[in-house]
Amino acid sequence: MFVSHDKPNRSPLILGEVLFDCFPDGKQVLGGAPFNVAWNLQGLGFEPTMVSAIGDDAEGKTVLSAMSDWGMRQDQIQTCDEKPTGAVKVTIDNGEPKYDILQDRAWDFVQPPSIDNYDSYSYLYYGSLAYRSPQTAETIRRVINESQLPRFVDLNLRPPWFEESWVPTLVDGADWLKLNHEELQKLTGISCETRENVQKAVEKFRNVHKVANFCITSGSKGAYLATEDGAGIEIAVTKPDPLVDTVGAGDAFASVLLAGLIAGRPLRQVGEAASRFAGKVCQNNGATCRDKSFYENVLP
Repeated sequence: MFVSHDKPNRSPLILGEVLFDCFPDGKQVLGGAPFNVAWNLQGLGFEPTMVSAIGDDAEGKTVLSAMSDWGMRQDQIQTCDEKPTGAVKVTIDNGEPKYDILQDRAWDFVQPPSIDNYDSYSYLYYGSLAYRSPQTAETIRRVINESQLPRFVDLNLRPPWFEESWVPTLVDGADWLKLNHEELQKLTGISCETRENVQKAVEKFRNVHKVANFCITSGSKGAYLATEDGAGIEIAVTKPDPLVDTVGAGDAFASVLLAGLIAGRPLRQVGEAASRFAGKVCQNNGATCRDKSFYENVLP
């Protein structure tokens, strides 16, 4: 099965947060799911346009410097003079990390991008976290309406930064929706421990929200791609050896899936490539890599 776009190899538009994970030892790691996806897509050769906001601070300058070094476009990165660059305070409690996504940050105030014509873009990608603030939520709604681009939406039911009332605006009519089986279960009320029930939950959700295609991830059980023609593709997990950390595995999977959709590659091959790349990312520290060779020969 092929999933193609009528104008392949066009730049994806990525909208959402850029932030730093700040650890107790003072280490700061650049990330945010949309930024991770954009970074990976740049490594894969797809030249994304990232729409976000940074503060007029040292961290904001670090973001721009990293993007420049990686060859990423910066023309839609806004500077919010009165708000600091995004940050997540990471603490360790009984050996387990906890994440406090700090409020009132620059990416909560993203204005509509200065794009007059969206014809040169292939997909619009965004996640649900960026919808937490009124200003960025308004920008997401506006870009959805003005661009009319196929949408790849990554739902993350991360309390307290998610409300079920957001779902229709975020996902209705989307081309692809990515979420895990636990999130699908919460949204549909159907236990998603078996593939049969996942299929039932997908159909229930699709009937309400008219989402065309689904990517359902299930950790060590792999992923399931449910397409609008009723087909389902099982994707086995690629076990990392060695396992270093799982940070960014979902973003890695989404990056390769989106790249394959833009390029019009066979969907099963793309899903398997996405699994391999997610496993590869788990063999590294962090969600992304600054070595160009890391991204070679990822797509089939």
